[in-house]
Amino acid sequence: MFGIGGFELFLILLFGFLLFGPDKLPAMAKTLGKAIGKFRNAQEEMNKVIKNEVYDPDSDEPFKNPLDVMEKAADAGKKAANGASKAVSSASKVVSSHSSSATAPKPRPAGQQESFSERKARYDRERAAKQAAEAERAEAAKQAALAAADAQSTEAAAPETAAQAAPAAPAAPAAPAAQSSETETKGE
Repeated sequence: MFGIGGFELFLILLFGFLLFGPDKLPAMAKTLGKAIGKFRNAQEEMNKVIKNEVYDPDSDEPFKNPLDVMEKAADAGKKAANGASKAVSSASKVVSSHSSSATAPKPRPAGQQESFSERKARYDRERAAKQAAEAERAEAAKQAALAAADAQSTEAAAPETAAQAAPAAPAAPAAPAAQSSETETKGE
């Protein structure tokens, strides 16, 4: 294994154990294993690209010219950029014409994909509509809470006024009774 014998591997593990301790060594091994796995995946992906894009065993010329491949990629990138700029201009027209109202998007012909800018504009419209609906719900809940609080305060105020009026009436007759009891104590 990498030209390392068993004793050398034991020494490396021993020094790693002494330097990093028993707590961190398993975590470091896990991280190292993940890194090696990612490296292998990247290597497999590169081999797949080379086999599919560069090497073609069925053609007369099995190795493709990398410059031709790069030119094709550049042309595809230019076409995508032109398509994106057209999509941005059309999306900006759509957004400016429909800035205040949310309308249903027009159906696309079969086989035509939505560009990134169109998708982003659609998501922005959906997000704005969702936020407006949430704001309306919050406002309705706030109004309902205020109405409930008003109803509760009027219900609480009605018994209080009745309670204030009821003790006031018996308090007047109780005053002469208190005076008569005072006179009785004075007289005795």
